[in-house]
Amino acid sequence: MSADLRDRQKICASLWQQGLSGAELLARQTDLVDAFVIERFQAAEAVRAAGGGIALIALGGYGRCELHPYSDIDLLLLHDRAAGKKMREAAESVLYPLWDAGFEVGHSVRGVKDAVSFAAEDYLFQVALLDARLLAGSEALFHELLALHRKKNIEGCRDKFVRTMNSLCAERRQKHGSHAYLLEPQIKEGRGGLRDMQAMFWIAKAVFGLNGLADLEHSGMLAPDERLAFAAAQDMLTRVRVRLHCLSRRKNDRLFFEYQEEMAADFGCQDGQGMRAVERFMRHVYSCLQTVAVTTDLFFEQVQENLGLSGRDSREQELEPGIVARAGSLRLALTDEALAKQPQLLMRLFYQAGRSGLPVHHRTRQLVSRSLHLADDTFRSSKRIAKSFIGLLLTDSPLPALETMLETGLLTAYIPEFLAVESLAQHDLYHIYTVDRHQLQTVAELAKLRQAEPELWAAAAPQLLCLAALLHDIGKGQHTDHSQRGAELVLGIGQRMGLSSREREQLAFLVRWHLYLPENALRRDLSDRSFLREAAKLIGGIELLTMLHLLSIADSKATGPSAWSDWKAGLMTKLFLKLRAVLEAGGGDDEEDQQREQQGADWLRGQAAALLKPGEEITMPLAELPADYLTSFSPEEVARHLRLHRDQAALLQQKVLLFPEEQPSSWPLLILCRDRHGLLAKICGILSLHNLSVLAAKIFTWPDGTVVDVLHVKPTAAVDFVEQNWRLVEDDLNRAVNYRLDVGFQLHSKLDSQSSRRPVQQLRTEVIIDNAASDHCTVIEVHGGEHLGALYQLTQTLSDFRLSIHRARIATEVEQLIDVFYVTDENRRKVEDAAKLAAIRHALLHILGGDAVV
Repeated sequence: MSADLRDRQKICASLWQQGLSGAELLARQTDLVDAFVIERFQAAEAVRAAGGGIALIALGGYGRCELHPYSDIDLLLLHDRAAGKKMREAAESVLYPLWDAGFEVGHSVRGVKDAVSFAAEDYLFQVALLDARLLAGSEALFHELLALHRKKNIEGCRDKFVRTMNSLCAERRQKHGSHAYLLEPQIKEGRGGLRDMQAMFWIAKAVFGLNGLADLEHSGMLAPDERLAFAAAQDMLTRVRVRLHCLSRRKNDRLFFEYQEEMAADFGCQDGQGMRAVERFMRHVYSCLQTVAVTTDLFFEQVQENLGLSGRDSREQELEPGIVARAGSLRLALTDEALAKQPQLLMRLFYQAGRSGLPVHHRTRQLVSRSLHLADDTFRSSKRIAKSFIGLLLTDSPLPALETMLETGLLTAYIPEFLAVESLAQHDLYHIYTVDRHQLQTVAELAKLRQAEPELWAAAAPQLLCLAALLHDIGKGQHTDHSQRGAELVLGIGQRMGLSSREREQLAFLVRWHLYLPENALRRDLSDRSFLREAAKLIGGIELLTMLHLLSIADSKATGPSAWSDWKAGLMTKLFLKLRAVLEAGGGDDEEDQQREQQGADWLRGQAAALLKPGEEITMPLAELPADYLTSFSPEEVARHLRLHRDQAALLQQKVLLFPEEQPSSWPLLILCRDRHGLLAKICGILSLHNLSVLAAKIFTWPDGTVVDVLHVKPTAAVDFVEQNWRLVEDDLNRAVNYRLDVGFQLHSKLDSQSSRRPVQQLRTEVIIDNAASDHCTVIEVHGGEHLGALYQLTQTLSDFRLSIHRARIATEVEQLIDVFYVTDENRRKVEDAAKLAAIRHALLHILGGDAVV
């Protein structure tokens, strides 16, 4: 048996193949360990020689017969006074075989009074005793323990028991996830997980003497439909955790991305109806987590109220007829029949919840859920109800009310289109929430921006902006362009809500183009007149630009930490200000743009000249500096470049000079040297070798052949700016440009030495070549999987085609590489030859590992 237990992976596979329910899987696991443990206990010479009473007791999940494959085994060896001297040998006879079999064992050896006293001090042990199960030994001793534990630690201490449980639940959710929408959910400890179920059962047993779902239903604390839904969710989450342990081959309760696709296949999910198998599987998981979260939250509220722990102030304040605030929560003060005559109160309730910040009482939430039939076509088309709903979106803290509205079903009843994204997973590492929760979070982020950016907010149409935040991803889940599909859907939603034709068009525009600013801020040359002109033409007006900007910020912040940074914020603000300037100037044409750029360059020359000391000599005349260079840097930066060019003239003829600078969002690296072919590729390769990731590059060559490049980088490892060996980086750069360091070979060797990890999300692999996006350059946009040396290979390939790179935007969005290069041919013209463009695309795709389709 010991050998069998060591190979738990075979046990997992065998039981799983039998198609057992969650409870049966756990019972079989428990039976196997029971047989092993009991056999060792009963065969132990020390147990027989003890001469007194000994009880071997299972605690915790093992005590509940809910032993997962790699969970700990919790044991209590209980003894009377006569057996005390032999307990060490008795314990070792059981524990050593379990340790040999690879189990993590939590154990204690105690007498009855000692165990009860310890439980009084240690809440977790107190709870563990609620699940105590006798495995072998003295029944009398076991029952003595249970009786004394209930008398000393449970009876008369129910209020304390509940308060402590609530506190532990709050701490646990803070640590592992305070909602059930996280894209890598914690199946055991997060909100809606198995621990929430156990907390409900512990309170039911300790406070009310109820055992299991059947007792809870008979007591009236769960409705029959709630019990059925809860039992189904419990079974599903149990099976998920069992399978997760098997795949992980360890005690792992977080459903990481790397397991989700395989889990989906194990659960029989398939692609179809516009949804991938993994999305279908995760949607089911989220639905189960949400069922448990809502049910247990309602149960805990009932317990608080029944025990008088939620506040004894019974004073009632009427917020409006039919809606009252009492004991810290909102309630509908009317019957089901009365509500049927005033269905608008369903929406007014949530408006008042958003306005007051008070939660909706659990019985009122149940009333809302059973009254969803009132949210019919008339309800959805009511301007009065739409006004209340938009009023909720405009409150200072709309998120809690919106979450409750979603949980009760009223949000999807009012906006049926929302059903398509309810609990919908986004299988990437960029988003941390499901689509529905992400949209609610976007509304919340917008409310924060209203306080932080009052001037911008004053230039927007608030109700359209909030509706766009709530609905911007409404088109997801259909494997089409979700922005385009969403724009079509919101036209109908806006019409139902009574928006004017112009308002509906603006709302659709915001949804259609909500990704435009962040995508282009990261990928486009923001000094390119052609791009700015076309962008201003698309957006059309300052009001729409302002709303698009605010929506983009809120959307990015609501997506997750990887979607927002100081670097991205700076680029988006720069693009917003440039587009606003173009729109304020009336758009302009090519001649006006050129005149404006020339005027700007002349002004910058004057500003840079003013920063130089009177009579200060420089070796590069300001008048000869290109306009695009001048408009890409501040006058202070231009003056610095000129001084370095003069002071380092001799060294510049011989070597590459590196001047790093520390900034909060990135580390700008100024690189000065003589121009040479393939320079950028070597620079990118050396930076990769030194664990520096390139965010963006400004690339210029002065008329005298001096290269002035500024690359913004960030470390890929936890290294501070002062810890980075910049002298070695510069030395390696010089070795590389002088052909004394094979960059490609070094990168290949470093890649081989690192453990390869398959991407955990589907990555876009594509090369887009655009000759219309820029006035002077061919724009090459590359999408693919991130890997060490990818940027070097891409830039080296462009160099091999004799292309000059004038600008580069490099963005890595969690495994997804997005590089944009502005290039010209040997004659500094756009690449127009179709055969050459096809060859470039083919070569770049080959590097990315994609299909080289021309």
